[in-house]
Amino acid sequence: MEYLIVVGILLMIVAPIMAVLPTPSQRKKMALRKAAMSLGINVEITSIDDPDPLQAKYLSSSGKQLPPILKVVAYRVQYVRPMEWNSPPRRNWVIERRKDNEEGELPGAWCWGSEPPPELSSKLLSFIILNLESLPQDVIRVDECSRIISVYWQELGDEQGLQSIHYFLENCGKL
Repeated sequence: MEYLIVVGILLMIVAPIMAVLPTPSQRKKMALRKAAMSLGINVEITSIDDPDPLQAKYLSSSGKQLPPILKVVAYRVQYVRPMEWNSPPRRNWVIERRKDNEEGELPGAWCWGSEPPPELSSKLLSFIILNLESLPQDVIRVDECSRIISVYWQELGDEQGLQSIHYFLENCGKL
């Protein structure tokens, strides 16, 4: 009987400790984020508006409409302004992956968030068109705002997906 009490007390001590330890999927995401940071990518957990807001997942159990907000991870690279004072400023742009894409300019399910920026360089536009499909399937949005290029994804990929995101961010900022 005494042994059962001791084992029970030990289990009550060890169980909360085991519950706090990260799961294998959480460890994989931590390793992926560490690898991204070692490549010079800023990693931030954030939320964005869902590009496909009319889904049944935004209904509560009582039927109330919930806000269409996605929790995602943003991988970002910031670029410094060129030294030439007369160089044109970079334009802000947003590209989203939507299921109901009817536009033809961008490949696959990708489309412009609102309007394509009129003064986007042809080199950057052709790079984006050629490389959007190489990004992992769980990438939801790509944007540039104030010389910060961001890729929003759900981190379902692996090192290969991270390498394709790194290639996209690095080369997109150079154009």
